[in-house]
Amino acid sequence: MPGRDDAPLRARFYPAGAELIRQGSRTGSLYILKNGEVEVIRDDHLLSVMRLPGTIMGEMSILLDRPHTATVRARTDVEMFVLADAMRELGSHPSWLMQIARVLAHHLDAATVELMKLPKPQRPDAMVLPGLMSAMSEDTERR
Repeated sequence: MPGRDDAPLRARFYPAGAELIRQGSRTGSLYILKNGEVEVIRDDHLLSVMRLPGTIMGEMSILLDRPHTATVRARTDVEMFVLADAMRELGSHPSWLMQIARVLAHHLDAATVELMKLPKPQRPDAMVLPGLMSAMSEDTERR
């Protein structure tokens, strides 16, 4: 129910210039853009500007259980939906987790398309896949 203090998904307002996520921090929250424009900065380099409502931020930190890889700052006044204690909430809402999986699949597809545009000498070689599979297997065994 919107407006409840104990609601898992809360609307928040951030004024232009406000920092929503700091690179290297751990918020435990997932952010969904309602309206406005944010910039994504990593190591003092502008990576992208996001303005599409529904854009999800913070998912890598949540799903990989590591610090945020970039800073997200409001370029304009911004309204976000914030899901606090996201990992716990996602466990209770599998459909939300599926939506995040779809977003990540789109990101991976876009990255693959961009990699294929590189000249062959600049592309990661075919040995990347076996290394990736090995790392995934080791990670699964640790759990």
